[in-house]
Amino acid sequence: MVNETVVNKPKPTATIVVGGAWGDEGKGKIASRAAQDADLVIRATGGANAGHTIVWNGKKIALHLVPGGIVNPQTICFIGQGVVVDLDVLYKEIIQLEDMGVPNVRERLKISGRAHLVLPYHKELDELYEKLKNTPVGTTKKGIGPAYEDKDKRIGIRMYDILREYDELKMLVEQALRVHNILLRSTSEKESLFKALWKETITINLMSYVHDFETMIVDGDHLVEKFCANGKKIVVEGAQAYRLDKDFGDYPDVTSSNCVTAGALIGGHLNHKDVKEVIVVLKAYFSRVGNGVFPTEQQAHIENDEVYYYDPREGFIGDLIRDLGHEYGATTGRPRRTGWFDAVLVRSSKRALGADYLCINHLDTLGKIGKHLGYVKMCYAYQYQGDIIERFPDDINITGEVPTPLYRTIKGGWDVSSDVREFEELPENAQEFIKMIERETGIPVKYIGVGPDNDDLIVREDV
Repeated sequence: MVNETVVNKPKPTATIVVGGAWGDEGKGKIASRAAQDADLVIRATGGANAGHTIVWNGKKIALHLVPGGIVNPQTICFIGQGVVVDLDVLYKEIIQLEDMGVPNVRERLKISGRAHLVLPYHKELDELYEKLKNTPVGTTKKGIGPAYEDKDKRIGIRMYDILREYDELKMLVEQALRVHNILLRSTSEKESLFKALWKETITINLMSYVHDFETMIVDGDHLVEKFCANGKKIVVEGAQAYRLDKDFGDYPDVTSSNCVTAGALIGGHLNHKDVKEVIVVLKAYFSRVGNGVFPTEQQAHIENDEVYYYDPREGFIGDLIRDLGHEYGATTGRPRRTGWFDAVLVRSSKRALGADYLCINHLDTLGKIGKHLGYVKMCYAYQYQGDIIERFPDDINITGEVPTPLYRTIKGGWDVSSDVREFEELPENAQEFIKMIERETGIPVKYIGVGPDNDDLIVREDV
C-alpha cells in the first residue's frame, strides 16, 4: 500500500502589471494601487530606460530602478535577476527617497545577486551602435541593450561580482573590455575609447559601492520562494510593454528584454503557478516614443524626436492628443507620437500577456480630446494586403505595408471629475467607450484612470 502524503499547495498571490502597447501607459498608477497592501513588490525587467513617478507626502519623484512600492512602509522591494542595474542611478534614487523621508529604504530594498550591471562602456557602445545602424532604433542610450548583450555573451558583471576581491573583479572587467575592443578596432569613431586605464577606473568605482549595497544583495530565488510559500501578496511592476518585447514586438524597434508576462516571471524569480492575475495597462488613446510601426498614429508636428513650431490653431490631431495628455517621455523628455486606441493590437496581445483584466488610463483626457474634435475613435480591424483582418500582422517588415485602421466613432466628448469612483457615474458615452473596448478585445476593464493622481481610479469589483 502506497503512503499518500497530502501537500498543501500555496495559493497563487502574485499580481503582474504589464504594458499592453508601446510603454508609457501609466503602469505606475495601477502598480501603486495594487502594492498598497503588498508584502513584496518586484521590478523584473529593463533598466534605467524605464521610468514612473511616485508620490510621497505630496512630493513627486521619477524612479527608474527602485520599485514604486517603496513608498509603502511595510513593503519589501526587490530588483530581480531580469533587470540590468546602473549603480550610479540606483544610488541617487536611494538618496532622493531618503531625503524625501521615505522610511527604511536600505533595509527594505533587496537586489538579486544575479542581476547584471550597466557599466560606462555599455553607454558608449549604445551610442556607437545607433550611429552604425542604417535606421537607428532611437534608444535612450542608457546602455541597456549592450548590458543584456554582455549577459548573453557571458562576459557580464553581476551584482554578486562587486563582492569579489579587487583583482578578481578587475579581471572580469578587463575580459569584457578585451571583447569589445575587437569591435572598436574596426571603427575609427571609438578606436581609442576602451584603454587599459578603464579597467582600473571601473573596478575602483564598483568596489566603492560595496559598503552601500552589500546588505541588499540576496539570493533572489530564496527570497521570493519564502513570500510565495507563506501566501504573501506579491506585485510585479512590469517595464516597457508588449510591442516592445524583443520577441513579440516590432523587431528591430524593440527593447532588449522580454517585457511580456513570461519575461516578468523569469526576471522576478517567479513561475506560472505563482500568478493570481495579470493586469494589462493601456491608455484610452495610444502613444509611442521613437521609431517603429504605429497604425493608428495621427499626424503631428514632430521631427527628429522634437516638436517643431506650429500655430496651435493649425495643429494636427496628434498635436492635440499629445498636448492634452502631456505626452513626453518620463526618462528622456522626448515628445511621444500619439493616435487612437487600437483594439486590434490589444486583441493580439491577449494570449502573449495572459491578460485577465485591463486598466484603461486617461479616460478623462480622451473626453477632452473628444470635446475639441466632436468625436473619438477606436480601431476595430485593419485593411492589410487586400484583406480585412482582426489581428496585428507579423510580416510588416516583409510586406512594407503599414495596416490601415478601420474605426468605430463615438460622437462628442465628455467631462470626468477626478473624484468619480463608480463606473455608473461616468457620462454615458464614456461608459460606451469602455464597453466597446471590452467587446472588441474580449478582456474585462477592471480599472479606469480618471485623473493624474494614483488615487484617481475607478475599480470595478464586479467584472
